[in-house]
Amino acid sequence: MYELILGSFFLAGILGFALIPPVRKLAVAKDLVAKPNHRTSHTGRIPNIGGVAIFSAFILAFLFVSAQTDGKAQYIGFIALGMFLIGLYDDVMVISPKLKLGLEALIVLLPVCVGDFRLTHLHGFFGINELNYIWGVLLTTFVIIVIINAVNLIDGIDGLAAGVGMVVSLFFGIYFALNGEMMYLVLSFCLLGALLPFFGYNVFSRNKKIFMGDSGSLVIGALIAVLTIKFNEINIASASPYRIINVPMVSICVLVLPMFDTLRVFVIRAMQGKSPFLADKNHLHHMFLSLGFNHKQSTGIMLTISVAYIFAGLLLQNTSKTFFFLTVIVSCVVWSEIVRLTIKTREKDREKKVKPIFSEIM
Repeated sequence: MYELILGSFFLAGILGFALIPPVRKLAVAKDLVAKPNHRTSHTGRIPNIGGVAIFSAFILAFLFVSAQTDGKAQYIGFIALGMFLIGLYDDVMVISPKLKLGLEALIVLLPVCVGDFRLTHLHGFFGINELNYIWGVLLTTFVIIVIINAVNLIDGIDGLAAGVGMVVSLFFGIYFALNGEMMYLVLSFCLLGALLPFFGYNVFSRNKKIFMGDSGSLVIGALIAVLTIKFNEINIASASPYRIINVPMVSICVLVLPMFDTLRVFVIRAMQGKSPFLADKNHLHHMFLSLGFNHKQSTGIMLTISVAYIFAGLLLQNTSKTFFFLTVIVSCVVWSEIVRLTIKTREKDREKKVKPIFSEIM
């Protein structure tokens, strides 16, 4: 087992470090760069196809190491490849949100239907237990697409999407190792290894910074979705001493940042009469930037929150489903509202300071 963990992590990591420099050079040469606009918080022209390095490092390491395990690696590879191609096309050519969602659904349906890779049980969540084939396929497809796009939406500041991917893959990797799920252990640590070098370049490098683009965020979201579904499925009737109770809610805690952020911005846009796909600056990471934190600080705060919710989920798993659900939802609303109100208070204070200055001039 330790050989699989180390082999997955180090092979993907070495490949990632080796691939990022040539990918940067290619992006600069072909003008595949992110240019500053009214929504971005970076300056300069930054290569934005880092997902090429992330995907390549992951898939090469995963297919090589997973050959030593029993599982459906080909379906996982298919989902990752499909999301990578959709994301890369969007990075280079730009496609509409609706077309992107349609293509994602088509890619997801094959492994869900043919590979029988789907949710079969909800563990009493909202009073639902076993799912028949049709409902299982529909719900699994919906869940995967939601997670993919939730991860995509938080990719707005340095290190956040990659950091969330690292935290989530480390948690699942440890859990699958404890339960002897070798292929998913390999998947988790290959993803962790592929993200680490990118995180370094994206967060800590000034002259060699690179963005992942949709070619990276869609792949990360898809792989996290695969891990989440397996996490729920192995806890249906597990005799493992590490069995998770209330596993759907624990899953939500593991993914709390991208899931809550997506739900929050969609509600805000709906209340404002705007399309849910219309980009804006209402995301949680934008709020922390508005408080005066820089990218590293904002990412650090949000990853700390993510880790805290994972531990809270594990501690609360034996409580009632209703209490668990309300605790997570209410706590998310409370701390995000505190941040929002703090920003408003500071803006009002600044306005009060500006008015006397103008009155003195007049």
